[in-house]
Amino acid sequence: MPFPDRMIRPRGLSVVAGLLALAAAQAAPSPLELFAVSDTVRVFEDGYGLPDSPGKEIAVFGLRNETVSAQCVVRATGNAAKLTVTAGPLKQDGNAAQIPAENVSWNFVTGIFVEKNAPNARPADITRPAPARFPDCLSEERQCDIAQGALKAVYLTVRIPAGAAPGDYRGSIAVASGDASAALPVTLKVYPLTLPDQRHIMATEWFSTGQFKKFHGVDSAQSDRYWEILRAYAKNMAEHRQNVFEVSLDPVKSSLATDGKLRFDFADFDRYAQVFWDTGRMSAMETGFVAGRGKGGWASTEITLEDFSVRQESDGRTKRLSGEEFLRQFLPAFVVHLRQKGWLDKTLFHICDEPANHNVMAWRQAAEFIHGCAPELRRIDAIETPHCLDCLEVWVPKLDHLATWQDSFEGARRRGSELWFYTVGIFQGGSLMNKTVDVPLIESRLMHWLNYRYALKGYLHWGYNQWTDDPWNAPGKHLGDGWHVYPKRDGVLDSLRWEQMRNGLQDYECLWLLEDKTRQLQATLSPRAASFIEPGRRGVEIASQVVTSYTEFSRDPEALYAAKRQAIEETLSLDSSPRILLQTDPPEHSVVANGCAIDVRGWAEPGTRLRINGQETPLASDGLFLAMVQPDRKTGVVSVVAENAKARKAFDRRFKLRFQP
Repeated sequence: MPFPDRMIRPRGLSVVAGLLALAAAQAAPSPLELFAVSDTVRVFEDGYGLPDSPGKEIAVFGLRNETVSAQCVVRATGNAAKLTVTAGPLKQDGNAAQIPAENVSWNFVTGIFVEKNAPNARPADITRPAPARFPDCLSEERQCDIAQGALKAVYLTVRIPAGAAPGDYRGSIAVASGDASAALPVTLKVYPLTLPDQRHIMATEWFSTGQFKKFHGVDSAQSDRYWEILRAYAKNMAEHRQNVFEVSLDPVKSSLATDGKLRFDFADFDRYAQVFWDTGRMSAMETGFVAGRGKGGWASTEITLEDFSVRQESDGRTKRLSGEEFLRQFLPAFVVHLRQKGWLDKTLFHICDEPANHNVMAWRQAAEFIHGCAPELRRIDAIETPHCLDCLEVWVPKLDHLATWQDSFEGARRRGSELWFYTVGIFQGGSLMNKTVDVPLIESRLMHWLNYRYALKGYLHWGYNQWTDDPWNAPGKHLGDGWHVYPKRDGVLDSLRWEQMRNGLQDYECLWLLEDKTRQLQATLSPRAASFIEPGRRGVEIASQVVTSYTEFSRDPEALYAAKRQAIEETLSLDSSPRILLQTDPPEHSVVANGCAIDVRGWAEPGTRLRINGQETPLASDGLFLAMVQPDRKTGVVSVVAENAKARKAFDRRFKLRFQP
């Protein structure tokens, strides 16, 4: 018996309704979206300045023994409570090689509130106008809530083992809130090069123990906890490739004997310093600061040696000695002690911070006194003057002064001094790289491309942990420039700027590896051919793609990573046939006159056929070649082809024509 119509219609309606519900469900946006962005940008929770084309995967590359960073962003289309993140191991296809899960870590990024932007920054120099919360701190929270429409950045860190097999690794990162989830593929390319443990650039962040009690609950400098926190600081610095540490002379105990001679107990000084030496990653120690300014502070024209307190052995009372009287005995004894410890050649001695033109003559008098008492000590200071002459072995000018008085500082280097630089946030002029939290994050990384670009041997910064009472909500006038880490009870939390500084120091080492490989190959050449090779020149050319000058640099993450990849791949290319070392004068990327000639010179593996701009270039029996060619009149390119029976290589050198045709 057929079913009545009234029984058929409800079934048809339910099918249609089901299909409509399914279609609606499929069309509904996912409660969570997950996408990739560069690790060198700040992601604001309100979406300000978010890149237009978010990535569909995280793709990174690095060397063995390198720590690489990545970043992804969660967008909540509804309120997302107790959001969690999962990141597992990275594995190679077809074999057992993997980056273990313990080497893959993640952190939510939290912001600090900035009420006003840096007063010395142009609008084009800042990430966004204040007031706003600027992303910086890497939180240890394992879950968070995201309001509807808001964004949350997740920072991913991968520590590539020194013994990792080269090749491509794959994995994923996933987020979940209730029944909603999202995932993103992660790919990592590991190159067959190893980042050296040894640092080839000096980097120092000044820190203070003055807030150990407030932020770490340390009651006494003699307590076990004090040393636990100090070791945590040292470990964190070493992990971020800091290789210079500061230690005050205050721990040295001084006593005055009845015969007028001073005795010195270095035990506490040694214990303090040994915490940092024990990391196995420190190359130098800063100490000193034995002079100060007169009335008026920084503006004073006076810089004089400080007085020192000593204990009288006769009655135990404290006596004040003039700097001259104290240092005449202390400095020779200090040199003897440093030599006994094996630290003398690693010690950098400060006179007075930031001498400038108005007090440099007084500073020079103090510096000459120190040298007269202890000529073995290498003197270092952050300076705001080019007039230190022969009174300083390590010159550390502020970046704006270095950019302005470059010729004067280069003159000091030619006379044998070492040249570093330092930055200081709101007290730095010009649109130069800086570290306040409102400038582009990538600048913290670019500073060490600048180091390589200009052969600056070190970088000094005043702020590892110079916190305000509330560094998250009231960072004060320095806008975060006073610290690279944030306090927690048992140590510190890293920041985006701290991570990018480490990454920049690693980038420097990638450029150094190319220089070192060139130097190794140069050592195998005939003296004649070797004399035409400058090992560091190619790295400088690659760095100049990112840092053109002190005042011109790219904030484009793709440009930075392309240059880094180029340095790595050119290093590897020097191990493959036909091997070739090619250098030009002027260096690649220089601005040249139209129709000018480029000096092209170098060495190629014997048996190589070499063509430059399509013209055969003869090789001498020792592989030396010399040519003079014009760059292409339209593109400014000099093309090079090198081939032998084994392989063929083709590459270009690019120049900027002064006038476009």
